[in-house]
Order: sequence, then C-alpha cells, then structure tokens
Amino acid sequence: MFVLDAKNIKKARITLFLITFNTLLYLFFSFGLEDLDDVFYLLVQINSKVVYDLELWRLVTSMFLHGDLLHLFSNMFSLLIFGSYIELSFSKFKFVLIYFISGFLGSLFTVFLLPLNTISLGASGAIFGLIGAVLSMLILDRKNPLIILGLIYVFYFVITSFRPGVNYFAHIFGLLGGFVTGYFLRSNKPTEQLY
Repeated sequence: MFVLDAKNIKKARITLFLITFNTLLYLFFSFGLEDLDDVFYLLVQINSKVVYDLELWRLVTSMFLHGDLLHLFSNMFSLLIFGSYIELSFSKFKFVLIYFISGFLGSLFTVFLLPLNTISLGASGAIFGLIGAVLSMLILDRKNPLIILGLIYVFYFVITSFRPGVNYFAHIFGLLGGFVTGYFLRSNKPTEQLY
C-alpha cells in the first residue's frame, strides 16, 4: 500500500518544490510591500485581459496564487497527498505534464465559460488534474484498493466545488484534463505496485 510517510514525501521533490513555491508566493504577496498589489494584479487570471489584451501568461501564473490561507492550505494539502502519489507513480516529467496541462485547461475553460470580468486564481485546476490522473490509474488497475477512497474524495470535491466563489469550471476541466493525460501516459506502462 502507498503510504504517505517521510520517506515517500522526500522522494516527491517536485511536489515539495511546488508546495514551497506556492507558499512563498502567498507569504510574499500577503505580507510584502503595498507596491506588490500591481504585480499580483499582473499575475492573476482576469478573463478580459486574456481575451482582449492576449495576456496569455495569466493562464499559468494564476495557478501559483491563492486568495487566503484556507485556499492555500486546502490546495497544498491536496497537492501533498495526490502530488506525491502521482509523482512516485509516473516519472517526474509526466507528473509535471499532468500538473500543467490540467491547470492550463482549467484556466482556459474558465475564460470560455465564465464572464469576462471574472478574476480567477489558485492551483485547484492542477490539483483536480492530479485527482483525475489517480482515477485513470484506478481504472487501469481495477484491483487497486484505493479506488473507493479516490471516488469518495472526488465526490466530496465535486460537491464542494459549487460553493459561491469557487471556480468549478477549473475543477471540472482540470479533473478531465488530468484523467485523459494520466490515462494516456499510463496506459502503455505496466502498473507498478505502490500499494
């Protein structure tokens, strides 16, 4: 069984880097100088800026910003759990692909499906992509004892995605992006037993 212990966490270096980077950015923008508000504004996803000014970097940079401590904590806790599992199940390169493809798709569909005045930020699309990749692994390996836990977690997160202020399109399309990417990256590879 895959155990989230210190040994496995230390092996998940990219996951740890992403958690550290997101946390440092949050602290930097939360407790930094007032002049940083302009920089923050340049990095968050503002749909009108993406569409009219073609500020496409916002589709990626917004994935590293969080609105408050609870937002950061919930995303980083999920990243620790699912990121460690995916990073150790796939190669580090494939983990990065899943993370960024999912986050990008979540951001992109936010532009298409939410109003132009929408402001979006957070790693949720990428995190849901990791959850989608876990689900793809469970489908490819039906004997996996984690399938029930994975389905319960997805059900919980999908239900909580529909609270006011939550970008459920980023969640849904991040999940789908991670599922499809994970399925194709994993389907030709023999299943390694981490559990």
